[in-house]
Amino acid sequence: MRQNLGARITTSATMTPQLIQSIRFLQLSAQELEQEIADVLDRNLMLESDDMAADDGDSESFDSIHVLGSSAGDEIPEDRHPSDADRDLRARLLDQLQVAFSDSVDLAIALTLLDALDETGYLEDRPIDIARGLTQAGLDVDLARVEQVRAVFMRQDPAGVGALDLRECLLAQLSQSAEPAASLATRLVAGHLEALAHAELDELCERLAVDMSTLRDAIDTIRRLNPKPGLDAQASEITVPDAIVSVTDRGVVVRLNGAAHPHLRLNTTYERMLGQCNRADAAALNDQLVEARWFLRSIEMRRDTILRTVQAIFERQPDYLEKGEAGLRPMTLKQIADDIGMHESTICRVTTSKYIQTPRGVIELKRFFSSEVGSGTQTSASGTAVKAMIRNIIAAEPRDEPYCDADITAILARRGVTVARRTVAKYREAMGIHSAKLRAQRITTLDEALA
Repeated sequence: MRQNLGARITTSATMTPQLIQSIRFLQLSAQELEQEIADVLDRNLMLESDDMAADDGDSESFDSIHVLGSSAGDEIPEDRHPSDADRDLRARLLDQLQVAFSDSVDLAIALTLLDALDETGYLEDRPIDIARGLTQAGLDVDLARVEQVRAVFMRQDPAGVGALDLRECLLAQLSQSAEPAASLATRLVAGHLEALAHAELDELCERLAVDMSTLRDAIDTIRRLNPKPGLDAQASEITVPDAIVSVTDRGVVVRLNGAAHPHLRLNTTYERMLGQCNRADAAALNDQLVEARWFLRSIEMRRDTILRTVQAIFERQPDYLEKGEAGLRPMTLKQIADDIGMHESTICRVTTSKYIQTPRGVIELKRFFSSEVGSGTQTSASGTAVKAMIRNIIAAEPRDEPYCDADITAILARRGVTVARRTVAKYREAMGIHSAKLRAQRITTLDEALA
């Protein structure tokens, strides 16, 4: 065998440490990014927090907003002053309420509800008293409007805050639960809470026409709920939205949540010291300067990519804010990647553990992606939207003659969505909704079961 020496030029992609860092930052949640920033601030002299840049002036603190009917701080007894955890919960709810209520009167009602919460998250004042107080303050408010606002209030994070009793609190949390047994758990809480408290399991199985295994799954779902959502709220894991979506006169507006994207900057004092240090100290500071610049670049890339991704999502999902999940269209990661000129894997990282705050609550980005359902559909529908349609159809069915799966299939077809009967059955079972025969035997009304 002859051996020859020769030169050959080749090209290959190399993952630099800086590029690896940028990619890793994309998939960090808001809490993980906060910890990452805290760590680098501790070890890198060249970075500092830019508090002035973080304060964009778009939002007010809770203490700076006047709540109708509230007393001045110096008139509140010492033992009634809110704790630090209480202030954090109120500030957290305030951010959500400003997005959830665009009407000034509804926002005033929501702020008054916020001021009437006790430390466990329950409402101390009766809704009728709140309505009277607001009327005396000059607002055109009645009990029905207060209850309407309170229903939205209880869907904020943490769910159940603003409830009058345990039943309301648990039902508010179950209404947002995606667990398979949530539907049966809702029926238990709505109509059989006392029997459940006395562990009358055999009687409950007979009343609800379910077996013991199914009943225990529903009970386990209830046990995982928080009966006091306002108590020790800071000790539990908090979902921090990365972006905020609101509806204005200009249409849908997407902006980053400043709390999830802290502003950093180079420390100019230490940067100027580089030219005055000896060689050893200058080398160490220069290494930190390089690291700081790459860190800032990675943070900025993450901010820009998240913002562009959320904007692209709502350009493809214009009906979500009006119709909820029933308005979601089929959408894939590749479509969003093509829209913003990035790779599909990048969008996968960006949507992992990311949440956005909308007038309909805090939503995980992954929930907006769903494949198209059915063949020959006149109306493009995603699997998530079809589930929502099925849930709405069953909620509106006649009490004495529940729709069978074939009936639901026909109703969907008339709405332009063609799916197989077995697909309807699969989605119905996945949502924990019983067959038409078992629904006909129920004791509680369907409105209570699906509340």
